[in-house]
Amino acid sequence: MPERDASVRTEAGGRVMAGGPRPSAALPEDLEVVQLATLSLGNRSYLITDGTVAVAVDPQRDIERITAVLDSRAWRLGAVVETHVHNDYVTGGLELARHSDAVYVVPAGPELGFDTVRTGDGDEIPAGDLSIQVIATPGHTDHHVAYAFALRGGVPRLVCTGGSVLYGTTGRTDLMGAGMAEPLARRQYRSARHLAEVLPDDTVLLPTHGFGSFCAASTAGAVERSTIGRERAINPVFTLDEDAFVSSALSGLEPYPTYYRRMATINAGGPTPLADLGTPRSADLTELADRVAAGEWVVDVRPRAEFAHTHLRGTVNIDARGSLATYLGWLVPFGAPLTLLAADDEQLEAVRTELLRIGFDHPAAVATGNPLEWAGPRWLTSYPRADFITLAAALAGRPMEILDVRNGGEWRRGHLPGARHIPLPELPHTLAALPDTEIWVHCHSGFRAAIAASLLAAAGRQVVLVDDAFEHAAPMTRGQ
Repeated sequence: MPERDASVRTEAGGRVMAGGPRPSAALPEDLEVVQLATLSLGNRSYLITDGTVAVAVDPQRDIERITAVLDSRAWRLGAVVETHVHNDYVTGGLELARHSDAVYVVPAGPELGFDTVRTGDGDEIPAGDLSIQVIATPGHTDHHVAYAFALRGGVPRLVCTGGSVLYGTTGRTDLMGAGMAEPLARRQYRSARHLAEVLPDDTVLLPTHGFGSFCAASTAGAVERSTIGRERAINPVFTLDEDAFVSSALSGLEPYPTYYRRMATINAGGPTPLADLGTPRSADLTELADRVAAGEWVVDVRPRAEFAHTHLRGTVNIDARGSLATYLGWLVPFGAPLTLLAADDEQLEAVRTELLRIGFDHPAAVATGNPLEWAGPRWLTSYPRADFITLAAALAGRPMEILDVRNGGEWRRGHLPGARHIPLPELPHTLAALPDTEIWVHCHSGFRAAIAASLLAAAGRQVVLVDDAFEHAAPMTRGQ
């Protein structure tokens, strides 16, 4: 059967884009996939349809992206299926199923705070002309399943693997607790191999995690599509023996965002529908100043260059163009008062959507505009930006501290001589240990360094943001 470029479509920010990633294996002509990418969290959801009835797989909380596709294509939603109770985002599955009067399917195991269809290995879920085979794939969680899709009476041609088998890697196995990491890694090894035994090599693989998500056990090379056969050839879960795989999977784990600890509880209890959430209140200058003085998190989401040039003293910058939800959720304690500052209503709404995906439902206050509208000149401050060439020249001219806020794996692959290494999530707890001198802070691209620079500036430190790609520092680096 010929390949069809249009059989897979990608949606990344509210619209469906035709001509998405080219399939690496042919799909049946009557089977269509719409891929909904949440780039900031490194996840993908899917709509899979026979042309009339669709099934949603691992949907994000902002269900309007899915309902817009359904409405535009006149598809009926027959079922919503979850591969597992998610640890890295708040699901939209329950609300989507209720909104569309569809069956909601969750793997058996975890106790849930709502009624739904529970499923397990060997079950079959019908939806229109689709037949969905449930295959147990424990490892990422103890209850994880994969869903193999076929047209009724046919063989599976694609499989949604959630956080199990990813592109070139597998899901991490420590999210249910450090004591579960090794036993689940062994279950991951066996369940992945079972999956490959029961599905044809040309079955297209559609994972939920792994596109920058901290749910992946390791970082694999960039690839847009894969198959069971391709993974057999390159994925460590297939190329290593069990002990070697477990050792490799566990040794490569980096810390994961602290908000992950809250997600499974929210998802198992049943997330609050977005329609039931109130509108955050607008703050004036007096309130903003009071919140800063109280040590609350007042986060300015404007571009980092604009923030460095002028910002409200004591605020923190997390550029909305980067992985804002991941790092805000990592740094800001869950439930702590949070005030958001944005350039305009459109930017504020986009940021609120990002934060709703990780359960930050109730900002204490918001403000839009620019710093001159929020405060007079005496409330404003700035700090300089530089590149690695400027840093190299400055090293010989004055005393300074170089602060590298990348993660441990990045540091080990190469770093600047004499630099101090503090991964960004640890910085708020280690500020007092830094010397009282000018601090030049960098990361891989400038995004995390900008957050760090704003934290340092808010603490009264003299800081220079190295807003540059780390590859430009190659002549200065050393491996270790």
